[in-house]
Amino acid sequence: MQLGDVVAIVEVRARGRGAFEAPLASIDAKKRNKLVRAAERLWRERWSKDEHAPRLRFDVVGVRIDEHGVRIEHIAGAFTA
Repeated sequence: MQLGDVVAIVEVRARGRGAFEAPLASIDAKKRNKLVRAAERLWRERWSKDEHAPRLRFDVVGVRIDEHGVRIEHIAGAFTA
């Protein structure tokens, strides 16, 4: 997702009824490392040669579906590389 000079790499996690852990709790160090590596590759291939290169930000979105309905939580800048 890009807004102005900021590109957000967004990881979305969803959990339904009976899930053991919350959606955002499932984003562990291993997953963050994978996201950072993918973002680095994307940066090299798409924006590294752009003189007006955007800034990168890592966001996470958690979607929980249960008896209360759908709840969405968005954390902008959830972690850094």
